[in-house]
Amino acid sequence: MATEKSSSRPWMSDAAIYQIYPRSFKDSTGSGLGDIAGITQQMDYLERLGIEAIWLSPFYPSPLVDGGYDVADYCDVDPRLGSLDDFDDMVAAAHARGIKVIVDIVPNHSSNQHPWFKAALAAGPGSPERARYIFRDGRGEHGELPSTNWNANFGGPAWTRVADGQW
Repeated sequence: MATEKSSSRPWMSDAAIYQIYPRSFKDSTGSGLGDIAGITQQMDYLERLGIEAIWLSPFYPSPLVDGGYDVADYCDVDPRLGSLDDFDDMVAAAHARGIKVIVDIVPNHSSNQHPWFKAALAAGPGSPERARYIFRDGRGEHGELPSTNWNANFGGPAWTRVADGQW
C-alpha cells in the first residue's frame, strides 16, 4: 500500500529499497550464476513487493578478489552477467514500473586489472598516476618490510611489494 510521502524529506528516507547482488539473484541462462537479464525477469515480482528502488551491488568486470568490488572497468558489465544492452533493458523495465535504480559504485576500490592501476605501476614512484593509489616505501634497511604492520580484513598483510620496491 502506497503512502503519501512528505515533500520535505528525500524520497529515499522512507522508500522500500531492495539490494540485489546480481551474481546470486536470478540466473536466466542456466549457467549457475545470476545475471542482469534475471533481474529484468523478476521486475514484476519486485513491483508486487512494493519496491521503490533497487540497489545493485557491483556487476562490472572484476577478477572477484573482493566479491566484485575490485572493479576492472566501471563502464561495462561483466560478460558473465550480461551486456550493456541487458543493463539498459533492466533499467527500462524498472523505470516502466516506477522503480528507481541505484548503482553501487566504489571509485576508490579498483582492481589490479584496472587501466589506472596498471598505469600507476608502469609510471613509477612520485608520478601523478601513482597519486591515485596508496604506494609507500618500505621499512627496513632495503625497504624489504611493508610500510606498516597493517593486516588485510580477509587475512594476511595489507601490502604487496611491486617491482620497483614500493609497497
